[in-house]
Amino acid sequence: MGELARTPKPSGRPKSSRPSRETDLNRATDVRDSADQIMVVCGARTTEHDYLTGFKKHFKRSTLSVRVTKKPGSPLQVVQYAVDRWGGAGGDFDQVWCVVDVDEYQDLESAMRCASENDVELVVSNPCFEIWLLLHHTHHHTWVADYKALKILLKKYVDVPANKAVDFERQYHHLWRDAVKRARTLAEEGTEHKRNPSTRMWRLALTINGESVT
Repeated sequence: MGELARTPKPSGRPKSSRPSRETDLNRATDVRDSADQIMVVCGARTTEHDYLTGFKKHFKRSTLSVRVTKKPGSPLQVVQYAVDRWGGAGGDFDQVWCVVDVDEYQDLESAMRCASENDVELVVSNPCFEIWLLLHHTHHHTWVADYKALKILLKKYVDVPANKAVDFERQYHHLWRDAVKRARTLAEEGTEHKRNPSTRMWRLALTINGESVT
């Protein structure tokens, strides 16, 4: 699916008519099951962007437009970029998502508050996005140190190029529902920042595929 052309807005973005959310780092956000336009901002240069671009192409729906872009940086930098550029839900897009890692970053809680205050959905992967990739192939539920450790585990199932490129169609498309089931058992939604390993990518995958969460 091609990139969406942004419609210029007059200065002074109107605030969303949706009620403001209570800031609670442990609370699962109330994601609407339906949307016409979704923006996803990835906090890494390659892996997340490749996966999500492949995902949206494979599950292309006529009723939904998904734009995937990237803003490499810390969680707070990614969320602030999304807020400054698109203003959260109720602006140019029905839903705005940011995909970030725990890794070694020190500003994750600030990023979570900023996302909550601005109607931005946050996908946290702990320790990093590669745990979501691994869950396509196996139910891994023990602590993982970092990307290097996950890379070793992931290489048992797929090739992991030095440039971190991901071939969604070849490596993952037929296994994503297994990843959803496994990810949902690892942590209560909204507490992924506290649980290693865990990821909220399952929620974004279901949203892009137009499925309600039960």
